[in-house]
Amino acid sequence: MPIKYRLVLRKDMTKGATAGSMLYYAVNKSTGTCDFEELCDQIADRSTASRGDVHVVMDGLLYILKQRLQKGETVQLGDVGHFQAVIGSRGTKLESDFSTSLIKRPRIVFRPSMALKNTTNLIKFEKIVPDTPVAGGGGSESPDEI
Repeated sequence: MPIKYRLVLRKDMTKGATAGSMLYYAVNKSTGTCDFEELCDQIADRSTASRGDVHVVMDGLLYILKQRLQKGETVQLGDVGHFQAVIGSRGTKLESDFSTSLIKRPRIVFRPSMALKNTTNLIKFEKIVPDTPVAGGGGSESPDEI
């Protein structure tokens, strides 16, 4: 099934673009959501585990992820990828001027494995033709559209 996209007219953000210039950009639209219960059901259908067993394992995974990430560890999930807590901070000219108050809120980053990344090579695209042209890009449906 292809990823559906539409074209949106937005400000040209390329380096050296003239003021007021606009370009069309592709944005995708989610075709639905696979919620946690459906995910557990689908995993159970592909294994000898029940939906409840899968649910318990996924809850356990979340518990361990929280523990390990709080310790600063990277959590590797085989062919899925890995999770890591990363930080950033404001800088100081002198090392002695630095304090932990300059550290920004940590973020959790997911880095997909090569096996998962290679899935993008298989994705097909299908243009959605709107009834009326969409201009300005007033807001996107999801973060994936940017």
